[in-house]
Amino acid sequence: MTVSILRLWAVNAIFFINAIPGWTQTGKGLDEKINEAFMPAALWWEGLIFTSLAGVPIVLILLLVGALWFTLYFRFANIRYFTTALSIVKGNFDHLERKKPQEDIPDTIRDESHYGEVNHFQALATAISGTVGLGNISMVAVAISIGGPGAAFWMIVAGLLGMSSKLVECTLGVKYREISET
Repeated sequence: MTVSILRLWAVNAIFFINAIPGWTQTGKGLDEKINEAFMPAALWWEGLIFTSLAGVPIVLILLLVGALWFTLYFRFANIRYFTTALSIVKGNFDHLERKKPQEDIPDTIRDESHYGEVNHFQALATAISGTVGLGNISMVAVAISIGGPGAAFWMIVAGLLGMSSKLVECTLGVKYREISET
């Protein structure tokens, strides 16, 4: 009984001592020191990115130049492989993975009947759901209502250019991922 009372008293004492403003630590913590060290560089970068060049933000120019570079470097993969993408969505490649368990190809997506396995469409739908947000769905209507029907054309162009950026993003993610043993 006395041990529990002492514990309760110690917890209350620590709580109330920390509640007194003059007795708590007033020095800067490690996170605040790191924040102060990087603040000049962060403010410089923010000023650069959000600066407008002829009325167009530099961040938009960087995104467009990057997407154009990826599109040209990969020789218009977003257009060349569009039919392959539609075939994957339709599930035309699922039959390649439906083999008997002893004939399974290691490190591939196996038969859907196995526990924990997914088909191509399920993997694609999961990747898209993590990428496309509510903003990409609802902002289409907002863009068309504000900008008129011409906004649809520019959204298609942005989507085609975004395909190349997404290809690079996913490829680098797969290349540099670390698979845990558990």
